[in-house]
Amino acid sequence: MIGQPKPRGSLVLKIVIVLLIGVLVYTIWEPFEIIRTEEQNRTESRLRMANIRNAQMAYYAEYQTYQSDLDSLIRWIQTDSLVVAKRDSIFKPLSAGVFIPESLKYSPASHTEYEIQVDDTSSTHRYVIRCPDEFGFVSDLDDVSQLHRASWE
Repeated sequence: MIGQPKPRGSLVLKIVIVLLIGVLVYTIWEPFEIIRTEEQNRTESRLRMANIRNAQMAYYAEYQTYQSDLDSLIRWIQTDSLVVAKRDSIFKPLSAGVFIPESLKYSPASHTEYEIQVDDTSSTHRYVIRCPDEFGFVSDLDDVSQLHRASWE
């Protein structure tokens, strides 16, 4: 037995084993990363819709109507002195921290604008905010009892 070389595995087989281990780790890790990203986007989107709702409520308190244009609502948030002074108490901080009015415009997952519809023709003014990525909605145009209620609350 002295002098006999130790058996060695093929270099190709070793490379294949390392590659297969890498693929295995990736296939286990990737779904968790997708789920984590989806959950982050859902949370952030719902925070943004809640802030749009709060902005609509503040706008309604001042003008007795809801704003159907998101750009106009954002400009109002940025320029109205009362809203600027009470910004920290009106709006929830986002996942990243500080509330930024411009963040209200787009859903974080697809960077598509939130859909806002307003019905101010009936005796009870109503609005609805819908997420383009289907993370929920706020309020309802048909059911007055759902005014300001979020689908996830």
